Amino acid sequence: MSLKKKITLAQIGRYDDLRRHIRHIKSIIKENSKSDLIVFPELILHGHPSIERPEGLLYRKMKVFYRDLAESADDLISFIQDAGARVIFGHLRGTAGAFLNTATYVDRNRIYHYNKTHIHWTENFIPGKRLDVIDTPAGRLGICICYDGAFLEVWRVLALKGADIVINISATPREFPQEFIWSRLQGAAIFNQLFIVYVNRPDKIFSGQSAVINPQGKIIANLGKRPNVKTVTVDLKEIKRWRKKEVIYPNRIPRLYREIVKQKKK
Repeated sequence: MSLKKKITLAQIGRYDDLRRHIRHIKSIIKENSKSDLIVFPELILHGHPSIERPEGLLYRKMKVFYRDLAESADDLISFIQDAGARVIFGHLRGTAGAFLNTATYVDRNRIYHYNKTHIHWTENFIPGKRLDVIDTPAGRLGICICYDGAFLEVWRVLALKGADIVINISATPREFPQEFIWSRLQGAAIFNQLFIVYVNRPDKIFSGQSAVINPQGKIIANLGKRPNVKTVTVDLKEIKRWRKKEVIYPNRIPRLYREIVKQKKK
């Protein structure tokens, strides 16, 4: 099996008309169904609280419209499986008043849900409880969502669990300095010696700049600020080559790192 993987980054915003929006997502999936993986941003299906004014309106809307939104997710999952595609997309799951911010991976044979574990202080989601790595045609994938990426432990745990690529789907606002995002992602890639795929929303509120970063911390693709769909080829052999050049994992000393898991007082 080839270790060169085609990853399609779907840096898109969201139409107000849900049906039109889903048609747009499906068209991207159909056009790129031969990719090893297609990645959409955080909460791309149902909207994000940062878009709503005042903050929190999304949650009230969800209580009214949740049934239709749940059905739209089920419809999209069926479409992905029928198309033989492999897709990660962000959406809401749960029950009215108790929503999970979810990244769902779908292929013909499986459905996997990752629930955002680190909830931003402006959000009102139920936190997830697991960091998993899954085997896919695109390689071993770790998944995290937006603010999860601010925690170095997330990247390292996924790396130690065997991730080749960590996918971070986001809705990072324009007001958050882009250089901080680059520093964080490049550091995560080089410290953990793996690929990172960052897919962010573009529009008046969010900053776009979706990217692919290699195990040496180099940005090998950047989609800019505007809506864009781009396929990038990554070679998983790069991971093994770089890990031979700089040997890190066999030389870790976990007993020195115990402070990391101690709960600090606020």
